[in-house]
Parts: sequence; C-alpha cells; structure tokens
Amino acid sequence: MAGLKLKHIYKVYSGGVRAVNDFNLDIKDKSFVVLVGPSGCGKSTTLRMVAGLENITSGQLYIDNNLVNDVESKNRDIAMVFQSYALYPHMTVYQNMGFSLKLRHEKPAIIKEKVLKAAEILEISDLLDRKPKELSGGQRQRVALGRAIVREPNVFLLDEPLSNLDAKLRVQMRTEITKLHEKLQTTFIYVTHDQTEAMTMGDTIVVMNKGFIQQADAPVTLFEDPTNLFVATFLGSPQMNIIECDLVKEGDKYGVKLEGVDSNIVWLKKNTGRQIENSGLDFEKKYLFGIRPDHVKVVEKGIPAHVEAVEQLGDETIIYATIENHKQHIVVKAPLTININSQDDIHLEFLKERVYLFDKDSEYSLIGMPSFNKIPCSLKDNKIVVGSQEVELDEEYVSHILDRAFNEPIFMAIKPEHIELEGNESNRELKAKVEFIEERTNYNIVYVSLEGVNQYLTFRASKERKYNEGDKVSVYLPLDKTYIFDKDDDSLYCREVAYKNTAKAAVSHDKDGNVVISIQGGEKLVYSKEELPDVEDGNYEFVLKQDGCQVVFNKKVAKKMKEKPLTIVNKGKYLTVSCYDEEPQHKTNTVFAKINGFNEYVTFVVENNFSVYKMPKFKIQVPANGFELNKK
Repeated sequence: MAGLKLKHIYKVYSGGVRAVNDFNLDIKDKSFVVLVGPSGCGKSTTLRMVAGLENITSGQLYIDNNLVNDVESKNRDIAMVFQSYALYPHMTVYQNMGFSLKLRHEKPAIIKEKVLKAAEILEISDLLDRKPKELSGGQRQRVALGRAIVREPNVFLLDEPLSNLDAKLRVQMRTEITKLHEKLQTTFIYVTHDQTEAMTMGDTIVVMNKGFIQQADAPVTLFEDPTNLFVATFLGSPQMNIIECDLVKEGDKYGVKLEGVDSNIVWLKKNTGRQIENSGLDFEKKYLFGIRPDHVKVVEKGIPAHVEAVEQLGDETIIYATIENHKQHIVVKAPLTININSQDDIHLEFLKERVYLFDKDSEYSLIGMPSFNKIPCSLKDNKIVVGSQEVELDEEYVSHILDRAFNEPIFMAIKPEHIELEGNESNRELKAKVEFIEERTNYNIVYVSLEGVNQYLTFRASKERKYNEGDKVSVYLPLDKTYIFDKDDDSLYCREVAYKNTAKAAVSHDKDGNVVISIQGGEKLVYSKEELPDVEDGNYEFVLKQDGCQVVFNKKVAKKMKEKPLTIVNKGKYLTVSCYDEEPQHKTNTVFAKINGFNEYVTFVVENNFSVYKMPKFKIQVPANGFELNKK
C-alpha cells in the first residue's frame, strides 16, 4: 500500500498552455481521493502525470516516499482504469484479466489464482469464458476493474470509468467501486466531472478549475464551508443562489440588502456580524450573497417573490421564483406536499444561520471558515511580528522570502486546517483568546483574537476538544505551511530559494564618459554619466534587485501577447536570461533563472502576463535603479 505526495506540480504544453498549476496534495495510504471539476480543468492530466503517461513540467511526485518523476509508468506499481474499457475484443474475460500477468511471465497457476479471486470480488466468475462483445456496459467495466485488481497495485487510478454507463447503472457501479475500495484497502484516485459521484464516493474531494486546486477537503466540509464562489456553486444540486448585495448596519446589527429589493434586508446572526466588523469590509462595495435552495423557506411574511415554474421530483418540489427587479431565478427546494403553482405570489425567508458572502472581485468567501487566515504583520530580524508577538524563523525559511517582504506591508497566511493545537520543535506558538465558536457537522470553527491584531485567527477543532468564549489558548504554526503574502495576494515566500542575485563586476568609463559595468564571466551594461553620476572606477559587488527588471519580448512572443517588441538589445542595459522555473501568482510571476557571471541562480519578479514556458531564453532590461553596486 502507498500514500502519494504531489508537490508544486505543473504541466505546461508547448506554446505555454498551462494544464495544471502548482498542484499540491498529500494523499494518505488507503484513502479514496476524487478529482472533480468541469471539462478542461486539468483533473485527467493530473491523473496521467501520476500514472507516468504525461511528463511533469516541474514539481515532485512521491509514491510511498519515493520520488518517481523519472520512473517509467510500468515501474510505478499503479493500475489505471480508463473511460473506455480498452478490452481486447478477441480475448475472453479470463484472458483480458490475466494478460498483464502473462506479460510479466507469471506462472499459469498464479495467474489463475489471481484472476479467479478478482472475478469473485467483482461477481463476474460466470463471465470468464465470454468475450467483450457478449457483455453489457456494466460487465465490461467490471472486467476493466478486474484487470487492474489482479496486478495488486499500490495505487488505483480511475479516469471517469462510469461516464459511458446509463444513469441507473452509474448509481449501481458507484456503490460497487466504493465497496471494492473497502475490500482492497488500497489507495484510490478517481477522476469525474460529476459532483454527485464525487460527493458520494470520496473521503477527500479535490475541486479543480482552470488547472488550479480550488479546495481539497471532506465532502461535508466542501458543502458547508466552500472557500470561494466556484466551489460553492459547483457543489450542490440545484446550485447555490447568488445575488448581488450591499452591506448594511443598524446599531449593532449587520445585514445584506439584496439587489432589486428596496425594503427587505436579510439580517445576519450575531457571530457573522462580528466577523464582518472584525474584517473591516468596505460598506461602499458590492458583494455577492449566497444561499442554498435547501435553506430558502416559503413563509407567510418575508421577501415578496413571484413563482415562474415548479418542478415535482417525486420526493421534493423545486420552485423557481423571482424577486423584485432581480433578473435571475431564486431556486427553492421545498417538501413535496407544498401547494404552490406557477404564477403564484409567495414570500421567502433566507435562513440566516446558513448564508454565505463572497467578495465580488476575488470571489473568496468572507464569512465562515476562510480559505486562508490573512493576518497583517511585518518582518524584523528574521522574525514575523504579529501584533505584540514574534514568530521566530529559521535560516531555511528566511532564504525563501523575497527581499521586498522586508520593506512593505505584508500578511501572514495560513489555512485554518493547518493550524496545530499541540506544540513541537517544528511549529511556532501564538497566544490567543477565544472569541466565539461555530459548530459544523464534523468539527467546530474556533475564532480567536491576537493581542494587537484586528482580524480574527480561525482554526478547526474536533468535537471532542472543548473551548469556551474567553478562554486563553495557544495555537501553533507549522512553518512549512505558513506563508507571506502582499496586499494583492501574491506570495512573497517562494518554494525555491530566493537568491540575492550577486555577481562580481568591474566599473570603468568609456571615452564618452558612459559608465561601463562588466560582469565577471558575463555581459556588459552601459549607462550614461547622468544615470550613474557618482560611480567611480573599480571592483564592485553587483546586486540585481529582485523586482527591478523588465522582460524584453522577442517578436514572436510579443505578437501573441500584444506587447511592443524591442529588437535592438545587443548593447546597453540588457542581460541574457536562461530560465528553469517560475511561480505564477495573481499579479506577478517569480522567475528563477541563470545569468552568466552570477554566483547562484537569479530570482526576479515580473508581471503575470509573462511565462518562461513561452520564452525560456530571453533578455531583461536593467534600469539604473534596478541594481546596487557595493565597493569591494
């Protein structure tokens, strides 16, 4: 049996097309992980990289703690079940199931033993003499599963194995695959675009979109605490109602005024109001209010609505209604016994205990459990200063921090689920006070305050761990899961070492008075005496600033990116760069590269429209304020 670790996995195809971006996931041994998302989100590509059928552009893949990036597929001890059954039509079921063992030159007795055992597990023992054309879709899928089982792999990979089956058979096979996982007690990674499959089968669901992990957690957690608008609307059927809204305050009460409704306000529960007050949200901005159809009730007095359509589904009624001046339907999931017809006028109530609020721009969730705790802080003497407390950093951690983190307002960022409640040598303590607790199905969310900090720090606690308002507690931050962000949510902590970009250089003046900087073992930079008026001839340490350069696009790339190309770059303020990796952020990319003459790899930050995979070798423009010269 085996667990897997995927660390900073990227898949970039020719032309810079990104299929998978910074994929990070720890998969425990014997777990059932489901990758779910819309078509083209990167889930099948991720699975194929695990299988060894696609090369990994960058990042590390570990199976059973062994790095397998360069290990051939056949040697990874995995088995894959494809969307198409891929059975050999001229072979019997027995022959199909035993074929991989035959290729391994297993003895006929061992092949027979394993095939019969797998057939018994899958209840297809009576089909072993048939050929694929004599089988139904469900039976063929069982044979495909059996072919994987006989190999006794450490990891099962299943790529949309039920998509070719009819609805009734899909439900049946969902149950069969879940039972199979329980019998085999091995690791399953399952890909689907069907959210119902994901929610009913997996113990961990990884929601993907546009190549990024949106959220990875237990099914009930994703449903109760989606971290962003995509997860909230992707999971749940019918999907969550989303309405543009304004924030309002009346005394110590907080609420949302829905778009199109002049008089009705949805007042929020007390703790939600405290969260809003604590987070300092802008009351001049528009936000997105979310409520699931299950939590909208038809009442005698409430928000006026007009029924447009009614669906009777046997065990429940789905109502599609509109509220004043709001274009989109409000979907209500009601009991079957409710007596409501199309064109009726009704009143709606939104359960304030189950509302959501999302930022209209970033689409992050603003109430409940956040995707990240973002706590304002500063860096001083290799310590993170958080309010009145200090978090001491080790040298390894500091070596991954970009220089500008020491010179501007920053935020310490850590996911609620990564905060630890017991101390050890590798984590760091923060003292806190419990402000309030919210109960969830499988855990509690605890909101604590830190002395000198406005924002709450939020973490999960098990139901067995009891907290009370006002308790003084200690929480612990694992450094490997604690990050530093700027105000634009760009990370200032790199997975690669952020080198200081130093080289030896000699400075001289040419006959025109220009300053010539000759990098030892590298290129020359030329500046006017007006740009560098006080620089004397001599030997210097040349330090290239991490955020002081501009990429120069070649004609081909500039045309694609609608940038103006700079074609004459042989002389002057330019250096040639050979890249090996990058870390994409929201507004910037951190690039790791080699420049002749520099002691180590060079780290610099450029705008997000650039990708080293589109142009792995290029030039950078180095302005006079883009570097420092230190006299030797």
